[in-house]
Amino acid sequence: MELFSLPVSTYSAKVRIALGLKQLDCTISPPPGGYSTDEYMKLVPLGTIPALRVDDQYFSESDVIMEFLEDAYPQVSLLTDDALKRVQHRFLARYHDIWLEPHLRRTFAHVDPATRDQQELDEHLNKFEERLQKLDTLFKAGPFMVGDSIGYADCAFPATIELADILLPVFGRELKLGPNMSRWREAVLANPVVKAVTDESRQATLDWMNAGGG
Repeated sequence: MELFSLPVSTYSAKVRIALGLKQLDCTISPPPGGYSTDEYMKLVPLGTIPALRVDDQYFSESDVIMEFLEDAYPQVSLLTDDALKRVQHRFLARYHDIWLEPHLRRTFAHVDPATRDQQELDEHLNKFEERLQKLDTLFKAGPFMVGDSIGYADCAFPATIELADILLPVFGRELKLGPNMSRWREAVLANPVVKAVTDESRQATLDWMNAGGG
């Protein structure tokens, strides 16, 4: 297997954490030719990351890759055998992808004060903070998102929360986590797989910002 990803991508980090937790051998590579290039889109039509190559097949979208890993390598399950826990994992992961992370990602265009649209930026920051507060009511840290074992939902959030910790102060705000998210963050960052991936993601983001955020 080969995963096409970049350290600054939170969605790539999600899959990399899953690969590490499942103890799967996988080559990690940047997208050939670069993100959204013609060369890369010959392999991955959408030109997005992450994407996974398995033998001569290529597919993208982080949740699709996560589901494939669960189906193909069930020996270490991130979803468990409990149907209600499985649906909770999937719900929280979907909440991250659809309701939370996109608002943080849309702040990237406003890192440079010279090109910043303050009204648009504030709308996304307000929505991100609102949905982060809502997230704290959607689960009870046990200490992980679904009980006492790290799993599928826990893969989605670490890189995004660390990214928010970097970005929000740039915009004059600070990361505020409720009690469940605070307990979860402490537990999940104690895992060496999660820590290694998020540390690399954090450094890549800082390097990107120091280079101008373009």
